[in-house]
Amino acid sequence: MGVRKWVGEWPVLRQVKGSDPLGRGRAAMSAGSERLRPRTDSADRVVSSVCPYCAVGCGQQVYVKGDKVVQIEGDPDSPVSRGRL
Repeated sequence: MGVRKWVGEWPVLRQVKGSDPLGRGRAAMSAGSERLRPRTDSADRVVSSVCPYCAVGCGQQVYVKGDKVVQIEGDPDSPVSRGRL
């Protein structure tokens, strides 16, 4: 890798030269981070459920692909936990 290419891919240089002066968007992204996708992207459907861990009964959103659970998150519509697990 040449020095010119290495310096051109430096995040601080992209931040200063580009339209992202705070470095919160495209300037902070690398080739690896641009390929990242959330785990919930692969889910076919979302099923509402209740956490069985304790007696409180926090609401959950269960992300399912086929018959397998992909991700579990708190349900923001739950009056008990307001989306926090």
